[in-house]
Amino acid sequence: QNETPKGVTVGFATCLLFVFLTIPAAIAAKIWYGVSLADSDWLHGSAESLLTVTNLVTVVAFRQGLSYKEQEQSGSTDVQIPESVLSYDPMVKLVGGLTFLAF
Repeated sequence: QNETPKGVTVGFATCLLFVFLTIPAAIAAKIWYGVSLADSDWLHGSAESLLTVTNLVTVVAFRQGLSYKEQEQSGSTDVQIPESVLSYDPMVKLVGGLTFLAF
């Protein structure tokens, strides 16, 4: 059975979203400005912001999952399962909030 926290799945799905949005951004940079994506500051910055959101969500989800496992294995009696281990919802909200702040 796969014990990967559900929030990690959201992080990797956001990485795919980054890839799928970067391709049209590169095409737009070439058509509109005649330069590569790396030379179009606002398009490149927007794409990199989404990649940063991806990294943050993935790290936070892994950290919560690993912290839970460590507490569970140490024999703590009052271990609470983080919501991101069981549900996609907290990380989806985090992606939405961070993306809103980035743009």
